[in-house]
Amino acid sequence: MRDSYMDSDRVMPPLGVMALHSYILSRGIESAIENDFDFHDLSKYRDFTHIGISCMTPQKSQAYKLLHAIKKSYPEKIIIIGGPHANFYLQECLDEAFDHIVIGDGEFALEKILRGKTSERVVRIPVSAEEMNNFPIPYREPSFLNQYEFQTQGFRATTILTAKGCPMNCAFCEHAGTKTKLYHPENVGRQIDQAQAAGFNAIMFFDDIFCLSKHRVEELSREIVKRQIHYRCFAHAKTMSKEIAELLAGSGCIEIGFGAESGSQKILDAVNKKTTVRQNMDLVKICNEHHIKVKAFLMLGLPGETPETVAETAKFLDFLMSRTFVNHAGKIITNDFDLGIYFPYKGTAIRDAIDNSHGTYDLFLEHNPDRYKGVYKGKHGIAEAIVSTSALSSEEIVLLRDKLYHQFKTKLVS
Repeated sequence: MRDSYMDSDRVMPPLGVMALHSYILSRGIESAIENDFDFHDLSKYRDFTHIGISCMTPQKSQAYKLLHAIKKSYPEKIIIIGGPHANFYLQECLDEAFDHIVIGDGEFALEKILRGKTSERVVRIPVSAEEMNNFPIPYREPSFLNQYEFQTQGFRATTILTAKGCPMNCAFCEHAGTKTKLYHPENVGRQIDQAQAAGFNAIMFFDDIFCLSKHRVEELSREIVKRQIHYRCFAHAKTMSKEIAELLAGSGCIEIGFGAESGSQKILDAVNKKTTVRQNMDLVKICNEHHIKVKAFLMLGLPGETPETVAETAKFLDFLMSRTFVNHAGKIITNDFDLGIYFPYKGTAIRDAIDNSHGTYDLFLEHNPDRYKGVYKGKHGIAEAIVSTSALSSEEIVLLRDKLYHQFKTKLVS
């Protein structure tokens, strides 16, 4: 599906769909990827027996529209939904006319459905790390992959996952505490080969835990160095060190992203981030010293937000964006940031506490979040703000967010 809520839906290719497509083809089942569904000519799809939809929550209205259109014209077709929205909004999906809802890993579940070996409406078949590494690598046919492009410091990049899951337990995240499964470094190397063969000269490693440990970075770096390619990855303030930064820089890393979340220690503690503002600042310093650009991701509207905590976030942004350093190409540049507004998705500790009236968090819903798309940062930087705290209304949070965003983006030098 097209990500209509984003400025462009041709930046990040659909890695999950690409992996499933490759697996299904390897099992001798005919498959095709549709990334621009044609509502005006449904006859294109009459020869397919099954149609699968991978859906994030902000895409739900489009997924339901697609479901209704197909069922109206071809009621016999089997429609399957999977992805994050199916995982965390199961009842909402059950209330729609989907024939099957896949929870979690999709490879074995989808094959079982396609072969007619299950009548269960909700299908959940986990995949182990060993099984995951034995699957064929994702589909990256050049003409398909080149529809997408992510720019990082002038290089054309495409995405690769080195792992699934996350061991952290941040209260705002749906994937907190999920089982970590690592791809073998050799598997990652073969995926880089695919990307280079398709004409890309940089990689965006898209999983959260690339820098999980020095040992893991060493393993991945050995494969990356062989390919002599620039890359961006995600890091965590809790594990960053000079040794890891040296490995990253030496293997071609030119930029890292990390979830700073807030410049307030009070907020970091409230959401169980298990990091400190000092650690966040140290990460920035260490990476810049190794010519690595840092993009920090932050939110306003987390539990306990006050004018004072927002001021602390402004202080952190000033530190981040006032720094200049020499990048890998010898150019003097600044760091970067994104600043969203917290959206209370189902499946998070914060939302669970609110729904169960536990009163654990200083956070309130001004509107029913399930009636909104669930966009924390969409087109032109616009976010859906439906939360308030005892100190700030949703309108005040929006005004503060916009003020900080424009104040500090003016310092960007790329």
